[in-house]
Amino acid sequence: MIRRNPSTLLVCLLFLVTFFAVDAQALEYRHAALATGQEDLAAPATATTPTAQVKPIRKVKVKEIVKCKPPAEAYAGMQLPYGLFSDCVLPMTRPRGWQLDAEALFARTRGKGRLLRGTLGLVTFGTDDVDLNSDMGIPDHNIVGTFSATYRFKPQWAVRYSIMPFAIEGSTQASRTYNWGNTSHGTATNTRSKWERLYQRLGLVYDPIRTYSTRVSIFGDYVRLNEKLTLIQVGCCGDSLDNDLNMGMAGLEIEKCLKTSRQCNTLSVECRAGVAFGDEGFGSDLSTGLKYSIALNNGRWGFIKGGYRYLTFKKKYSEAKMIDTAMDGGFVQMGFVF
Repeated sequence: MIRRNPSTLLVCLLFLVTFFAVDAQALEYRHAALATGQEDLAAPATATTPTAQVKPIRKVKVKEIVKCKPPAEAYAGMQLPYGLFSDCVLPMTRPRGWQLDAEALFARTRGKGRLLRGTLGLVTFGTDDVDLNSDMGIPDHNIVGTFSATYRFKPQWAVRYSIMPFAIEGSTQASRTYNWGNTSHGTATNTRSKWERLYQRLGLVYDPIRTYSTRVSIFGDYVRLNEKLTLIQVGCCGDSLDNDLNMGMAGLEIEKCLKTSRQCNTLSVECRAGVAFGDEGFGSDLSTGLKYSIALNNGRWGFIKGGYRYLTFKKKYSEAKMIDTAMDGGFVQMGFVF
């Protein structure tokens, strides 16, 4: 009885040791099964701390999309809190861009001419110049239109064409005796007159200075002038003076910004001076005025300009043939840049 008790106790202890050993191995296998991969088991302890930031792994690299990314130079002269220009900025015509404009010149037309033919050209009596206004009856105030087109093929180079056509008619009674052509017009004779002109310019424009607030341009043009001055004595006869000129013109343009508004509209002053030469003639085309440019969209602009313009051409063929004309006055111009 006493011998069996130690044997029974020994068997119980052996059973308990075997049970706990099997239970410990099952616990290890259960922890291994919970792991999703061997990388998780080998990861350092710091990677699982709450303060660590784990960057997600992406197969495709995502790039941020910026809808409107202006160039760096666009911020020059700008106040970013309000999006305003701190400096005055002129509108710029982009390469391969066009500018179309139309102008109305409220001109005071004046001039004088001389035309003697036949026997009248051999005598000295009555060879004084004939005034276009007082003698011929040409109105001294007229509205003359000009149309221009400019194409900028490079940032600093552009080609420009302009045309000024007009025809002015008048009638009067001669207040003195004068000669025109082979006719002598006496006092109180009724006369009719017509002044026709087609003034065209085609040339290149180069901008040696082109900043945000200033533009300086040099231009060289070919000038074609077709002119005809006709005087007719009613019920009798008449004659015409033809004046055809092929000239060159060189000049300078300066535009200076005065103010740029919150809406990017710009007020500037623009001055232009050109001198025509060649074909034994002389001419000039001068203008100055204020220009207000209105920003539209996609690099397009509209503008209106007003100022003063002076235009003159003259040529002396001989002692018997000469013409000297001029027109000046205020003008209004409207244009579109695209």
